[in-house]
Parts: sequence; structure tokens; C-alpha cells
Amino acid sequence: MRLPIPFLAAALLLFFFPAARAAADDAAVRGLIGRIAPGHADDFVLETIPAPPGKNAFEVEAGSGGSRGKIVLRGDGPLSQAVAFHWYLQHDAHASVSWYAAEPVVLPQRLPLPVGKARRETRLRDRFFLNYCTFGYTLPYWHWRDWERGIDWMALHGINLPLAQTGNEYVWQKVWRGYGLSDDEIRAFFTGPAHLPWHRMANIDRWQGPLPQSFIDGQYQLQQRILARERALGMSPVLCAFAGHVPEALHTHRPGLRIARMPNEWAGFTSEETCWFLDPHDPAFHEIAVRFQQEQARAYGPARFYGADPFNEMTPPSWEPAYLAGVARAIYRGIADAEPGATWLQMAWTFHNDRHDWTDARLRAMIDAVPRGRMELIDYYCERDEFFRQTEAFFGAPFLWSYLGNFGGNTVLVAPLDRIDRLLGAAMRDRSLANLAGVGATLEGFSNPAAYDLLYDRIWEGDHLDLDGWLRDEARARADGPDPACEEAWDLLRRKVLTASAFVEGHGGVFQMTEPALRAAAADPNLGPAYANADLFRAWGLLLQAGPRARQADAWQQDLADLTRQALSNLGLARRDEMFAAYQRKDPAAFRTASRRFLELGRDLDGFLGARGEFLLGKWIADARSWGDGAAEQDYFERNARTIVTTWGGGLTDYAGRQWNGLLRDYYLPRWQMLIDATQSELEGGAPVDRQALAKQWRAHDQAFAATAGGAPYPSLPSSDLFAESQALHAKYAPPAHRKE
Repeated sequence: MRLPIPFLAAALLLFFFPAARAAADDAAVRGLIGRIAPGHADDFVLETIPAPPGKNAFEVEAGSGGSRGKIVLRGDGPLSQAVAFHWYLQHDAHASVSWYAAEPVVLPQRLPLPVGKARRETRLRDRFFLNYCTFGYTLPYWHWRDWERGIDWMALHGINLPLAQTGNEYVWQKVWRGYGLSDDEIRAFFTGPAHLPWHRMANIDRWQGPLPQSFIDGQYQLQQRILARERALGMSPVLCAFAGHVPEALHTHRPGLRIARMPNEWAGFTSEETCWFLDPHDPAFHEIAVRFQQEQARAYGPARFYGADPFNEMTPPSWEPAYLAGVARAIYRGIADAEPGATWLQMAWTFHNDRHDWTDARLRAMIDAVPRGRMELIDYYCERDEFFRQTEAFFGAPFLWSYLGNFGGNTVLVAPLDRIDRLLGAAMRDRSLANLAGVGATLEGFSNPAAYDLLYDRIWEGDHLDLDGWLRDEARARADGPDPACEEAWDLLRRKVLTASAFVEGHGGVFQMTEPALRAAAADPNLGPAYANADLFRAWGLLLQAGPRARQADAWQQDLADLTRQALSNLGLARRDEMFAAYQRKDPAAFRTASRRFLELGRDLDGFLGARGEFLLGKWIADARSWGDGAAEQDYFERNARTIVTTWGGGLTDYAGRQWNGLLRDYYLPRWQMLIDATQSELEGGAPVDRQALAKQWRAHDQAFAATAGGAPYPSLPSSDLFAESQALHAKYAPPAHRKE
């Protein structure tokens, strides 16, 4: 492939002039240090060291001789040096870095010197981060300020394979214009911004489109900045490859092409949104694949890894192994002919999610159709089900052990720390897994950050990790230093709450039920915690006993917010049971009291969520509106932002449910109010509750909420004192044994 001149010139300069490469690496890491620790870049000495064959390595120690008084960070490249910096922050400076730009890093004016020398190595050289779905549930409205911190977080954790899906539509627009499609046809093919991941995975077309041209162009400019920063820090961004998804309008402009609608409708959407697929045996398949790669390289430069996931949660046109092998060969040929030596990165979720149909013979046909080593699979949900153990370790193809941790951007407190350590550690110790190439995180939303800290730290610790010691240092980093109460709280959380029995299954607490029900047996079985809520209240109380230094740390504040909201959400189940008990006794007065207590708890929870930026519906909406060019576009983006976290589309209402300020009060609680009003009327002699009629009311309410735009804005900045609010709520709701007298 002929490279674009700017990318070619930069590559040649760095290849033929190692000193230029070293200077660029040094500048990239110093820039990272300067952003995370302003004013302290000169406190660090950066040194490059060799790593053992097939490994990465880093070292941290206090300087000596001419470097006395400074912190020495060594690594075999810029990413290893960034990991060394993160090691220093966590273990010596006791500082935590959030993936959110708005959350500050707290550091002392004079940085402490490391005690002793730390050296770590890892043979897991591929470290993946993100998920196609994250670009809809978390990232769709991010600007450069957000991405800059997010990329820094990735560098600190040693991630070298970040999924880079921003700006795909700019490239596809160029490709489809070349086939005669008008811009109106192309933009109508695309979905709205938050739904683009499922368009890219060939699940839906058109939904909440047409996509504004201003967004297409803005995302292109943003992607260029993202890729430049990721590459400067030593990452290999994972770009996109063609997997057969084409616009229906292409049939009009090229009527001879073998294009057919996918055999099944996805997730409750209708045939109007179902995607179209080009037969891989059609010569145009390869032609389009290469055109796309060429346009993508012109816009964004070449890549070493390309993502393609055919038939994600969809039925292939044929289940014959020979057909599936043909699809795999066509996809890989499109990648390899445009970018020789590149690797196809495939999410194994497709096969895990439909194991009944994806038999060994069918899966093996796809894997074996690609030259060995040129398809790498991401075992998407290993904390729940290590799929590689069902498939002879993907029949020898390289794979990544991946932690999911989150569906739909939900805000449930779930992080099975001991299970991550145990399962990943066992895979690392298994010498028969020579094809274990690395780790990944396929999170769909940013929550429970300690689990991801552990995941990426674990790979540097060899066969065994001192989990107690790691957790102590994690607690200290999140509290900005040693704090006995915080360390005790985290120890309790690990032993009693963040356990191996806790998985991401449900999509919210009792207040977020899509169809509220008083009877516990009728509730979503995943609403209840897999632990005693009293233990969570106790850990919450311990965090409230933290010293003043910890209370200034943003990570501690995030932890306090998570424990507070989850404990109150869990308590909602007991309050719901009080209503049901009163209903069973046919006691209208008791039901009125119980329902008042239930709704009061929900409103208190909503008010508390206003104390943290990441729990504000108003911030989500403001970020979405910021992409609009004029009032009409701003309203369009707001409706898209509201839809994805509420009605979603198809049959996915509340799949992306969140405990957010404003959303709880104005979207979830009104459903409960409708049920409560109907039940109160029944108890006072009225007609029995008509759940079919209620269901119509609920869905009308949901649709009205999602369609609203341009009204009075929700707060987009925190509006209360988190510590004071949490303290008051603990005093109000904690069981007597856990209240601080």
C-alpha cells in the first residue's frame, strides 16, 4: 500500500534516525508526566533498558550520582516507562489517576523518593482496552479533553492495543461516494451517534439517523488527534476492517452485486433497520475491502491490528463450515492485501453468545481459514466463562484473556477481585497456553475502576500476586496515603462484597425496574446483591471515618459515592418488600406509609447522585448537545443521548440503565408512582391493578422522556457536598449497629 506522505515521512524519520525516535519517546512520556503531575516533569529521569526476549520490563528507583534526589523510571519503551510512572504513583506517591478528565490527581508539592528498587516483567505483550459498545454507552460525545485523559490512563496501565473506532463514518462516506451514493443516502444509512457501534457491527441501520455531517467531520478531526497521541506513547491502535456490511442503496447503484438482507432481525428491531450483507464470493467484496483500507490509511495512517466481527449476535446466511471459512478468508484477504503483515482482531463474544450454533467445526473453520497468528481472538467475558477452555484454547490461535465487568454502561457495584486474580493467574501459570498473547478489558462503561487496576497490574506480577498487599496499596492510592479506616473498608469489600459470586447480570437496582412489581418473585432476579447489605453499610461507615487527607482525594470520593448509592439501592428491595407486605394484609394505611418510605429513599438517592459529575444526567446531555451546530442539531443530539440510556430502541428498553441524578427522579420513579397510585386505589376499594394498562402508561412515559429536548437543563456540574450528603444518609438509613453515635 502506498502510505500518505505525512505518515511516510514521519515513519522514515524515526526508522533511520534512532536518536529522533528516542527524543520523540522521551517527549511523549514527559508530556504524560506533565499532564498527570503538573510542575513535576523535571523530578523524573527516563532511561531505556533492554527487556528479556519476548517480554516487556520496567524499573523504578531513587536516583544516585548525578540523578540524586530524582525518581528514575526505566522501561524498554515509552509504554513501559509510563507503567513505571504509574507504579511510582500507586506504591510510593499513593496517588490514583482517574480515566475522567474532570477528576484531579492529588500529589504533594514535594514528591517522595522510591524506597528500594522495583523491577517487573511480563510476557503478555498484547494489552487490549475498550469495546465496540463503549463507543455508544460511554464515549460517543467525548471531546479531546476527555480523550486526552483517557489515553493517559491507558498508557499508565500499559495498554498497547486501544480500540480506535472514532471517525469510521468519515472513511465510509468517502468509500460509498466512490460507488455513486449521495451524501443523503450515506448519512441515512448511518445511525445516530450513540448507536453507531451496533451499526458498525452490522446489527442495525438508520436508527435515529441521518447522522449530521458536522458530527462526521468533527469525529474525523478528533480521531486524528487520538491516533497521534496513542502512537506517540507506543500504542498500536486497532482500526476497522470491512466485514461485508453495505448500504441497501448500493444495490441501486450496483444492481449486479450479490447483496441480501441478514436472515434475522436483531434485538427487537424491525426489518427496516436490519442490515444488508455482501456475499464474500462476490468480487466486489475484496474491492470494497481494499478501497476502505486505502481510504482509512489516507485519513488515519496504517495499523498493525484491524478489528472485524462478522455476524455479531446475527445468523450468518449459511452455517456451512465451508461458507464461514470463505467469509474469514475474504475478510483477512481484504486486510492483508492492503496491509501485509497485519493481524485481524476478533471478539469471541460472537461465538460465546451463541455456543449452540457456533459449534467447534464452524468456529474452527473460521479460525483455520486465516494464516496461523494472523487472527487473534479476545475471550470477551473470562470472569464469567473462560471460553478458551471450551475450544482447545481457540484451536491454537493467539488469544487474550479479557475481563468484561460491565454491560450497557450500568452503574452496579461489581468487581470480583479475587476471581480476576485467581483465573488470570491460573492462565498465566499454565505453560500449555503458549498462545495466550495478553489481556484485555471489554468494559462497556467506566465503573468499578479498582478491577481494571488489578487486571493490568496482575500481568506484571508473575505466577503469584500478593493480593492483600496489592489491595493495601490500592486503598492507600485511592485515599492519597495510608488511612486505617480506608484500608479496613477495602479489606471488608474484598472479603464480603467484591467477591467471586458477584457478576454483571442485571442492569440496575429495584428503582430502575422496567416493569415495577411489588412481589419479589416477579422482580428481575438480578436486582438483589450477592452479599449481605449490612456488610456494604459497614464498609460505607468505615470510609466515612477516613481522615481529612483522604477526603480530599477524588478516588476516595468516588468510592464513597459508589458505596453510598449501592447500599441505598439495595435497601430499596427491603422497602419494596414492606409495600408488598402491606398489600398482602390489605392495609391501605400501612401501604401508604410504606410507599412513602420507598419513594423517599429513591428521591434521597437521586439527590445524592447530584454530588458527582459522572452520575449527572445533565452532564451526559450537555456533552451530547455540545456536538450540535445550532439549536436543531443540539436537540437531535439530546434525543439521541436520552434514548440510548432509556428506551434504546428495538426491545432493549433500560438495557443501558444507570443510577443518575435526574434520570432516577424523572424517568424511573414515575413508573413506580403509577403502580403505587393504582395499588393504593385498589386497596381503598377501587378496581384491581390492571398491569396491561400500566404497561401502556409506562411505555408512553418512557417514549415521552426520550423524545424530550431543549427544555430546562439538568445540572451538569456537582451541586452538593458529597461527604456531608453521604454522612447524613448513613445516619438516616444505616442499621443501628452500623451508625456512628
